[in-house]
Amino acid sequence: ANILYFGCKRQDLDYLYRDEMEAWQADGTLTELYTAFSRAQPGKKVYVQHLLQQNAAATWDLLENQGASVYVCGAVKMGHDVGEALQHIITEHSDRSSDEAKAYLSKLAQGGRYVQELWA
Repeated sequence: ANILYFGCKRQDLDYLYRDEMEAWQADGTLTELYTAFSRAQPGKKVYVQHLLQQNAAATWDLLENQGASVYVCGAVKMGHDVGEALQHIITEHSDRSSDEAKAYLSKLAQGGRYVQELWA
């Protein structure tokens, strides 16, 4: 499975590579495409970490049972928030504590399965 979570402020201005991403979903290159537009509705910001949390059980299954890799690309704050969401998913769907969830992510990172490319 190839699942892409893409987030930006506005769909009409910031949805870069929309045609390509939607074509990848249509041809099966992407199994799922989830989009988060933080400024789409006034007063209701939706971010990638919110979508991950909505798909928590499936995300945990991908990590634990299917050997999924996670690649995070974006601003430092976003990367931190996605990491926090993943830690929460791990604690929520396993018997791990918060510290153990953090160690789980560290182990994934050491194995090349959790990679972050972040900038300020």
